Amino acid sequence: MNEAISPAIHSTAVSRRWNARRIVLIFGLGILLLVAGGIITLVGQRLLGRGISANEVRITSYQDWRVACPAVTPQTPNCTLSSEVTRQPANGTPGGTMLTLQISDPAPGSTMTVIGPHGVLLEPGLAITIGNDPMRLRPYETCSNAGCIAFVTVDADTLKSLSSSMGGQVTVAAPNVQQPVGIPFSLKGFSDGYAALAREHSRRTGFLSFLTRS
Repeated sequence: MNEAISPAIHSTAVSRRWNARRIVLIFGLGILLLVAGGIITLVGQRLLGRGISANEVRITSYQDWRVACPAVTPQTPNCTLSSEVTRQPANGTPGGTMLTLQISDPAPGSTMTVIGPHGVLLEPGLAITIGNDPMRLRPYETCSNAGCIAFVTVDADTLKSLSSSMGGQVTVAAPNVQQPVGIPFSLKGFSDGYAALAREHSRRTGFLSFLTRS
């Protein structure tokens, strides 16, 4: 009787192993097909002229914000989400950019660059208010041809405020002016622009990023 049972047990074990191997093979084949499908789609887009070339410079507007994607180089590998506040010409005074807000890295805890105007008092730094959040003081790190620069950490709470608020204000101290000068900025379009920046960052740094290169 034992001799009759043994082949049956052996046959059942072999059948189970085969079924397990077949499941693994089917699962692996499914993953390969998904990956291959994605590659074929991206290659097709490139061949049809709808793909993203590393040599293309693209600027997409999202209301008062825009995403600028330069050609991919070691110096400029990432896109930038930015918004500018310009000064209107008046009484012979030329216009120009008073304030620029920029984000290049959508990763949590990255920084937003705040570029204020020249001619401000550097020692007090600047203050930034986002929506109804409390005012946040930030020191100036340096000044360049574009203006005087400070950095704001974009943690989860800050990102939530940026995405849900309609606007904010940067306040600076100016020489010979008793009251601080407030520069309002708009957050209309920030949420969509930030999502687009995250997609572009993933596209340029993901494992299929070689398809975006010429």
